[in-house]
Amino acid sequence: MALTTVRRLVAALAVSSLVSLAPLPAAAEAEDVFPSAGDVERSRAAVADSASEVGRIEARLAAAGARTDRLATEVGRAVEAYNGARLRLERARVAAEEAQRRADQSGRAVESSREVLGRFAAAAYRSGGDVGGLSTFLVAAGPRDLISRAAALQAVGDSRRRALDDLRSAQAYAGLLQRRADGALAASVRAERRVAQAKQNAETRLAAQQQAVEQIAGQRETLVRALAEARNTTVRLERKRQAGLELAREEAAREAAEARAREQARAAEAAREAEQQRQAEQRRQAERQRQADEQRADEQRRADEQRRQEDSGSSSSGSSSGGSDGAGSGGSSGPTGGPSAPDPAPTPAPPSGSSSGTTSGAERAIDFAQAQIGKPYQWAADGPSSYDCSGLTMRAWEQGGISLPHYSVAQYERGQQVSLTDLRRGDLVFFASDPGDHTSIYHVGLYIGSGQMIEAPYTGENVRVSSIWRGSLFGAARP
Repeated sequence: MALTTVRRLVAALAVSSLVSLAPLPAAAEAEDVFPSAGDVERSRAAVADSASEVGRIEARLAAAGARTDRLATEVGRAVEAYNGARLRLERARVAAEEAQRRADQSGRAVESSREVLGRFAAAAYRSGGDVGGLSTFLVAAGPRDLISRAAALQAVGDSRRRALDDLRSAQAYAGLLQRRADGALAASVRAERRVAQAKQNAETRLAAQQQAVEQIAGQRETLVRALAEARNTTVRLERKRQAGLELAREEAAREAAEARAREQARAAEAAREAEQQRQAEQRRQAERQRQADEQRADEQRRADEQRRQEDSGSSSSGSSSGGSDGAGSGGSSGPTGGPSAPDPAPTPAPPSGSSSGTTSGAERAIDFAQAQIGKPYQWAADGPSSYDCSGLTMRAWEQGGISLPHYSVAQYERGQQVSLTDLRRGDLVFFASDPGDHTSIYHVGLYIGSGQMIEAPYTGENVRVSSIWRGSLFGAARP
């Protein structure tokens, strides 16, 4: 509707221009050249309709771009969920194997105890079933022999009871370990099913994204052409303009991410200052307490010394007043009162994660990642010909001497969290769908300085150097 109106307006303006170039023979004809109030109103309506149509087209283009980003995030989350499921499966299998190994070892202990008890049974059979019985006493040669045989029988009985107790204990413990092994095996089977489900989900998400991306690309081309027609420009210019708008959006995201990083740095600095002040106050309180304790100890020593002197004077003069004075003096010079210093506040827990990577290791990691630039992204891949995001960072830091899991969330948990304002080369930068939940991390890159990272981005792209300043930037960790 608006495009037709624009065409009519352009035609009207062209006709009016031609007419304006013709001679004006009479005043009546001159009056007909000028647009009427209705013409002006219709022109204004046409311009308004055109502007409104342009706005709708640009809104649809922005929505298409947002949908593309959202689909990429969903695929990233699905892929990293699959990587996480694989990591948990690997741990479950190791736990199941270890549990079964311990159960088998306990089973061998049961067999050993059963053999010991079997020897007692065999001995009883050979002796007619009377090991430790009455016949042993009947064949005794005399009192000494009887005492010796009784001691031997008691020892045999104790050994038999211990063997039976050992067997029962070994059987109970073996049963417990076997139940644990069975439970660990069942957990491993469940983890394997979850891996299959996560893989299917990732494949479904990826297929849906690729289909949607193709549709969105076609829609964008159609919208750009409509926008060029509405603005009476060329498609090439509109494409350049959309690219410029995309750069502007990226710049806005970068500025927002930088502002968030500065805010986080200010909060961290304020927390450090508050902690330093708290520790300083603790030291001051401890010093005041020490001084007060020393003062009370000095006063107590002076009071004791005064009582001793008074007691000595009283015994030499035989006067009873000295003892009375001494008692009074002792009561007046006791420890001073006053409130005691409060208990120091508990020391806060250290930050989670730990850093073991060196700067030289970071440089080796960066060198490796740079050598992979241009290789294709492949979800769940960890080289050597293709990578996904956490597979690339895992292999890179492997060259730096640090073992990392193939899962971005676990890489964040494994490293020492650092402020975005304290980044150094080799740190890992993470991106999440929820800024308050690290378990929503779905992407990771290797920081190389100057706000840049090496990343394996998504299906259809290659390993590349990119800016870290995105709206989804979550945080950083040092391996």
